[in-house]
Amino acid sequence: MLKRALAMRDELWPGVSEDFFWDRTKASGFSTIPRTLAYIMNIINTLTKGQPAGMTYLTIWCRVNVPGAVELASEKTMAFEAGFTGSRAVDTWRKRMRHLKRLGFIDFKSAGDHDFEWVRLYNPHHVIRRLGSKVQERYRAAWRERAMEIGAKDLGVLPEKAMEENAEKTPRKKSSQKNRHRD
Repeated sequence: MLKRALAMRDELWPGVSEDFFWDRTKASGFSTIPRTLAYIMNIINTLTKGQPAGMTYLTIWCRVNVPGAVELASEKTMAFEAGFTGSRAVDTWRKRMRHLKRLGFIDFKSAGDHDFEWVRLYNPHHVIRRLGSKVQERYRAAWRERAMEIGAKDLGVLPEKAMEENAEKTPRKKSSQKNRHRD
């Protein structure tokens, strides 16, 4: 895919120097995000009608350094990044964060500065699967198609189901032989 994309770029935009392109391998300040994020944001927005939280979710992903745990900036900064301004910006952002938690995309803990200082970011593909029929079928189908297109490997059994299945397969240890009846 990389070779094909580079060949097409060079054919369609000949003579444009590499210096004009942003390359995460040569620049600082990049984040790895799911390639399905646009679909995930649309799903979030449909589930939080009238109070879309997709952009709030994106701002969290843009701060990920360690899988599953994100330290956020001040609430005011986070609200601004998510596009909220004015006197109600922070309150609006907080509501969006609570929506994300209610849906299962995140959890958050206070560490002193503010209630949302540390965020646990769950695998969004798993969250969407858990939401099931709450997600409109057309959005779920489009998300699933894109996930399969990119070769997502996390669409199988949910972790909690895998743990249950493994527990069922693992034989329980029998009680110790010491307590047997003696002849």
